[in-house]
Amino acid sequence: MRTRALVQDAVRDLFEREGAGALTHQRVAERAGVSRATVYRHWPQPLDLVIEALGAASQPLLHLGERQPLREWLRRELVRAAADFARPVVRQFIATIVGDAGRSEPIIELVAELTRRTVSAVREAFDRAEAEGAVFRRRDEYQLVAELVGPVIVQVMMYRMPADEQWIARLVDVAVDDRCAALPAAPDRAPATDERGLTRPWQHSA
Repeated sequence: MRTRALVQDAVRDLFEREGAGALTHQRVAERAGVSRATVYRHWPQPLDLVIEALGAASQPLLHLGERQPLREWLRRELVRAAADFARPVVRQFIATIVGDAGRSEPIIELVAELTRRTVSAVREAFDRAEAEGAVFRRRDEYQLVAELVGPVIVQVMMYRMPADEQWIARLVDVAVDDRCAALPAAPDRAPATDERGLTRPWQHSA
């Protein structure tokens, strides 16, 4: 059991430092201080080593935590995700799944599971918002994840620029405003009017 743990640590370390190309049986064996035969026994193919490394990194992109308003939760999670994307192991993880997702069945399955967990967190956040009175024009959780996470990955990993809280807040506001219908006006507030002076029954965004 200890030998397996040594190999797993070596796989993750090489993956983080050098990427998937460094995950050969010889390199992993040398880093772990075990025989190459030991590595072959548990991970017969180089792809198995890649899957091992990816499995260690494949946490949901957005984590559902304590109850928060939808916008606040999305902003918080994207700030955290942006910090994660700057870590070498996560950079390698994303680079590998983008490069191999269409060719490797295990990686396809891993990406599908990562996506499922991330979308599940977003769906639950929408459910909470609706339970608290939010009204949405549409609920397209998969598209919302793409619209929010994609730009953060590009900003941090490709442009090597910070995705700060203000930048992320603007990103979230555009995505949520596009989906969120107005909420009933609070009873102690005067009804809002449009540019023609007509009363609007809905005025709040979630």
